[in-house]
Amino acid sequence: MAVVRAIRLTMPDRPGALSAIATALAAHRVDIVRLDVVSHEGSVVVDDLLLRAASAEDIGAAIGGFWPEVAVRTFEAPLGDPAVEMGMAIANVTGAPTQVEARSKLVTGISRVMRADRAAVLRCIETGGFVPVAGLPATAVVGPREPFAGRWVLAHGAAAAFPAADGWAPAAFASETGAAWVAIAPLGTVELAVAIRTMATPFYRGELERLAVLAKAVTPVFDRGRGIRGSAEPGPGGALPARAITLGAA
Repeated sequence: MAVVRAIRLTMPDRPGALSAIATALAAHRVDIVRLDVVSHEGSVVVDDLLLRAASAEDIGAAIGGFWPEVAVRTFEAPLGDPAVEMGMAIANVTGAPTQVEARSKLVTGISRVMRADRAAVLRCIETGGFVPVAGLPATAVVGPREPFAGRWVLAHGAAAAFPAADGWAPAAFASETGAAWVAIAPLGTVELAVAIRTMATPFYRGELERLAVLAKAVTPVFDRGRGIRGSAEPGPGGALPARAITLGAA
């Protein structure tokens, strides 16, 4: 039975780089089932590959033949096509019979579209604090005066991704998420769509754009459920950590 593995490659953008990868894979009879260009910025290219071979050993041997400067991260589960995953996520959320189920479907969709380890929906309440409405335990809260990068996202109406450095969220909340990298997009004016990676695998701009598009596409579902817009203010304390990636702020 064939073995399927999903990997992420981070490599220099130079002539022959992808050809060398293909040669190493072919030498061990490893097929590329799908290739997804995640990022192509500056001198670095990030690609996600879905591989198929006769054995895991063949895939491991092929990876061992990559150039030394090619960094490889293996995903636990096979990766779906991003366009298909996006479409399924939107369909599942908009077709959910209740708000509770819609948020549950959104959490699943975020995890798959973003290739994230965890996902959540947070709501800014009247006090200026944030509470989880899906994806995180009820204890994962942010107080009204506590620093939280999500405040910046709501205040600017723009998505952001960043390494989970000190100060992005209160210590207890950060510990609850187990985050190493975080991506956040506004879900209307009082909620946030959050993607979390627990390993130090960065979110890139192309991935952040996917989260922003997904959140924007399903926002009307939750606006209808709230019946109001802008009922809470995110309050002060909304700075982003260093090395944050942002999309255009409103």
